Amino acid sequence: MLKRYIVFIVLLVLPMSFFGCASPGKKSADADLVSMQTTSQPMASEFVLGVGDALDITIYRNDDLKTASKINPSGRIMFPLIGEVQAAGKTLSALRDELQMRFSKYLVDPQITISVSSMQSQRVLVLGEIRNPGAISLDSDLTVMDAMAKAGGWTQDANLSNVFLLRNVSGKVESRSLDMNALIRGGELSNNYPLQRNDVVYVPTKKVADVARFMSYITAILSPVVMIESGIVLWPQALDVLEGKTSTTTPLTIPAR
Repeated sequence: MLKRYIVFIVLLVLPMSFFGCASPGKKSADADLVSMQTTSQPMASEFVLGVGDALDITIYRNDDLKTASKINPSGRIMFPLIGEVQAAGKTLSALRDELQMRFSKYLVDPQITISVSSMQSQRVLVLGEIRNPGAISLDSDLTVMDAMAKAGGWTQDANLSNVFLLRNVSGKVESRSLDMNALIRGGELSNNYPLQRNDVVYVPTKKVADVARFMSYITAILSPVVMIESGIVLWPQALDVLEGKTSTTTPLTIPAR
């Protein structure tokens, strides 16, 4: 199914990084639960820019310097007078402050306004037993269940009692197994986490016998994806690995939304 999708980004060289899952036990599970819940999604004022985001930048009383541009793959935007500026990884306020400082060499007290016209970097990945697996845009607040529904819902082979969520928490990949059946059957909301940029939701098949082992396997494969800050990046061999095939050089592709 994934072979139908258009290429988003092909990573030519990416070392595999392995991160262990939380060990069984209530104490460890509770610690991971608190860690994920306290890492809330940024508010608009804390929005962190990324590759692909489109910006409209205006300077008061300097209409000739108005810029509408998309952050390029290197994370930069080109401006008149001051040249290239690193934008990816900065908040809107941080970028505005830097622009005001750099333009102040040419203008008196420049007043700069930045608005985001497109948030292409704000995406999560939904994979596994999903009807339309791939990237989902975080153009609004989304929970795990919202993302699964937005990706077309799940297949009849989906194991909804053990949906995996992978997240970058302070530079370390945290992975959790979530019981979405409890939400569907009884309205239990505790596992329906709000999603953040670069989260990966993986819906396994019912055929998985050893959930803990499979969770460790998926975490090891997808950890590099979660660690990437400039958008969702997958490498050529990942599709074959996820499907249990021999690795090839065929690029992994995911759908544009």
